[in-house]
Amino acid sequence: MRVPPLETLPPEENMKKDGSLLFSLEEGRGKPTFRIYKWDRLCISIGYSQKPPKGIKVPVVRRPTGGGALLHGWDVSFALVDLREAWGSNPCDIYRRLSNLLMDVFRKLGVRLSLSRFRGRYLERYYCFFVPTFGELTFGGRKVVAVAMRTLRRSFLAHGSIYTSFDYRIASEVLGVEENLLRRRVVSAEEMGIKEGDLVEALLSAVCLRVGS
Repeated sequence: MRVPPLETLPPEENMKKDGSLLFSLEEGRGKPTFRIYKWDRLCISIGYSQKPPKGIKVPVVRRPTGGGALLHGWDVSFALVDLREAWGSNPCDIYRRLSNLLMDVFRKLGVRLSLSRFRGRYLERYYCFFVPTFGELTFGGRKVVAVAMRTLRRSFLAHGSIYTSFDYRIASEVLGVEENLLRRRVVSAEEMGIKEGDLVEALLSAVCLRVGS
């Protein structure tokens, strides 16, 4: 597994790199990669099938993965690109194994997460952090990790994002969402007593152990 050093890049460059990693591996030219990165500005990424939001005053970039829109700038993101056979025969298997790995990461950092059991429909579907759906990781009912995935014939890309901090006032202004609603739905690593450096180190260690097992 190739693990580049953490880097902070513009939104378009981050997504271009992740897409290139996926298609290179699918075509037999690339290697499995776990990339951790940050964003050099406040921005929103949208799933590849979503329409761009209206009236947003920050940059918007399209991900090569699906899922809902996500506000970036206070988060650590990761891209896991690997062969499907190494993680599971179908997307559900891959997602479950990745969720278990992330639960172990937070457990080692002293925080126990729960799996959301919500299966119903909800109104705020555009932004993926508003309501945890079935199988997603939560802390006190608030979503901790946003994960989006794309599978090809041989390979897959899993995008993940964890807020290390979160400015609820600015986020409310950017998204046009009430601050109180954001506080009920979003939680950062900082609020859970986890430092960014410790989170990054734990993520890297967990992936190295998973690949080596």
